[in-house]
Amino acid sequence: MFKTVQGFVKSIDFFKSVTLLFAILVPLGVFNILDEMGLAVSVVMGVFLCSPSDVPGSMRHMAFGILISSIIATLTTLIIHLSFGWTWAVLPVLGTMVFANSMLSVYGFRASLVSFSGLLAIILAFARPTSGMALLVHAGLILTGGVWYLGVTLLAHSLVHRRHNQLILAECMILTAKYLNTRGRFLQSSVHQEDEKQDELFLLQTEINEKHEKLRELFVEDRLRSGASYSANKYILILIELIDILELAISNPANYQIISKHFQGQLNVLKPFVDIINVVSQRLEVLSRVISGGKYQSAGTDMHLLYQSAEEMITNYLKENHTTQAAEGAVILRNLLDYEQKQQQKVESIERVLQDLVDQEQLMRRSKDVEKFITHQDYDLSVIKQNLNSGSTIFRHAIRLTFTVLFGYTLGTVLPIQMPYWIMLTIIVIMRPSYGLTKSRSIKRVYGTLIGGVIALGIVLFTQNPYVYGVLAAVSLVFAFSLVQKNYGGSAIFITLIVIFLYALIKPNALNVIQYRVVDTAMGAGLSFLASLFFWPSWEFMSIHTVIADSIKANRNYLREISVFYQNKGEVPTSYKLARKEAFLAIGNLSAAFQRMSQEPKSKRLNHAKIYDMVVLNHTFLTAAAALGTFIQNHVTTEKSQYVQAFIDSTDDHLERAQTSLSTERPKEDEHHFNLEEAKSYLEHQFDELVRRDEVDFSDNLATKTLEKYHQLQEAGLVSTQLNWLYSLSESIQNIAEELKTKV
Repeated sequence: MFKTVQGFVKSIDFFKSVTLLFAILVPLGVFNILDEMGLAVSVVMGVFLCSPSDVPGSMRHMAFGILISSIIATLTTLIIHLSFGWTWAVLPVLGTMVFANSMLSVYGFRASLVSFSGLLAIILAFARPTSGMALLVHAGLILTGGVWYLGVTLLAHSLVHRRHNQLILAECMILTAKYLNTRGRFLQSSVHQEDEKQDELFLLQTEINEKHEKLRELFVEDRLRSGASYSANKYILILIELIDILELAISNPANYQIISKHFQGQLNVLKPFVDIINVVSQRLEVLSRVISGGKYQSAGTDMHLLYQSAEEMITNYLKENHTTQAAEGAVILRNLLDYEQKQQQKVESIERVLQDLVDQEQLMRRSKDVEKFITHQDYDLSVIKQNLNSGSTIFRHAIRLTFTVLFGYTLGTVLPIQMPYWIMLTIIVIMRPSYGLTKSRSIKRVYGTLIGGVIALGIVLFTQNPYVYGVLAAVSLVFAFSLVQKNYGGSAIFITLIVIFLYALIKPNALNVIQYRVVDTAMGAGLSFLASLFFWPSWEFMSIHTVIADSIKANRNYLREISVFYQNKGEVPTSYKLARKEAFLAIGNLSAAFQRMSQEPKSKRLNHAKIYDMVVLNHTFLTAAAALGTFIQNHVTTEKSQYVQAFIDSTDDHLERAQTSLSTERPKEDEHHFNLEEAKSYLEHQFDELVRRDEVDFSDNLATKTLEKYHQLQEAGLVSTQLNWLYSLSESIQNIAEELKTKV
């Protein structure tokens, strides 16, 4: 519990909330001294409206985000207030502004936060109608508040930005350690738990990919700002090692069914290997605490003894099983041990970097070309034009949100509701493009409001001290904004407390505030849920085919780069790493899309089972391709034969046909001329011939055989297995893609 609280207090979200509280309290104190609290409210609104854009990332992007949020919030406030002068104009202007701000989300995550600031400005304009010269003063102070917050944030981040980068890197390391541990745990689990295992790994991999993207942006900007310093390159190198660890983890063990087939009834054979990966993952978690500011601790486990135990297990397994299948099983165990040794080497590399045992030249060499891995957002106006159609999820969401807000405003005006803008506020906070997330947020918002209302009721009945209300409102603000990303239900509780305590300071009858808060929130949540369900919803089945096609395309590019590297060897090229990154991101996007689909009503999960199969197949294909790629990188291999190329070309053909089936493109004519059946026959017999050659004695430890013969055996076994597996997976992907096409 202490570590959890300590981690929360040290988190970026907590720091951001404290910064926001400081930016709010200073103008309140200054204007209180000047006896102009009415003006202070406008400045605080400006601070509050631009604060959502303060998210981890490039300081330049953050500064532009906050500044643009402030400008949009100011202009939106002016336009909405001006419409109040003509009753007939309120609804058209309200609808236009909601739609325009919502469409900004097409430019990505940070733009969606800018969009949210504009939507909040619309609602707050209804909370404090102003006209004439007072309106200009109000708008000017909102802009002032935004600029003030920008200055405070830039100062705060300049002092701790490197510390924040380290915290995000530490979070990435913890997730990676969890991923390693999870895969190790699954080695000894039942094959019948395959779906459950895949779902857990999908979610973890998606989280890790998101951290990688964020860290690339942060570290590249840090290096551009400070130059190619040792410190900047050091953290880039750690990130590179974490990306390599993820690739290694994805590729090993590649197929739980193969593991189950060879070691059915004797899972104790795998225990030493599970112990090794557990120790490696624990070491990575310890190093994450070092990055977070903890003291360095030397490793307490003798890895030599663990590896010796694994070697003995391979020897005993061969002694007890004198069959060709035992040789295949031994190769699997040897590959698994090689993989774990590589993972330990990666973790030790991170450890050396943290101990400053890596020279500047090596850092520069390993971290070159990192700028090429940044994903750049296109901010051209053509992006909005491309999304002004019924096929765009953002466009449908903007229309849906606009009409729901208009309906909520009309309902709040017609019914005897004290603060109808609370209904609209709940709608813009809860409604999201996906049904599942809207439903989840609606439930959490209502429960959070109810719990917050009960807590506030108890406090209001216990005391009527305004100082207590003020302190509790300030504390609640810190917790509300600290939890909003990690625990929306908990955040909703504290948001309710903020609102109630602030109104209790202004109005004596706080009990009525609690009552209206609960009712308005329930109405807003209900309207949001119903609109997401019935009003032009964006069901995932409508767009998931495109996401699948993108994943197949990324896997094809990755396989091509592996093939080129197999042919040329040498240092891993940047194009290989870029293709790997895109494949990882694409499978993460596909997994996220499927998770959203799984949260939708059963009647809207069209072809759910087939799409799940496609998600698993694409992820498994990436796994098999990564296994092949990492083996080629880390082992001396023979020259790539025409038979290997025949497999790769035929596999690519299947994937191309699957991709075109889902994207309505016409497949190219088959240009490959190698005989696939001949290639299959050659690779299938190659392993058996190597096993029989020179009368291999299975009673010996496989590791004691001549290095050349062992590498040939290992290469033949893994390459032939992976190529056959990749080809089989591509066939299944094509078949399901064609089935999905006929069912559209």
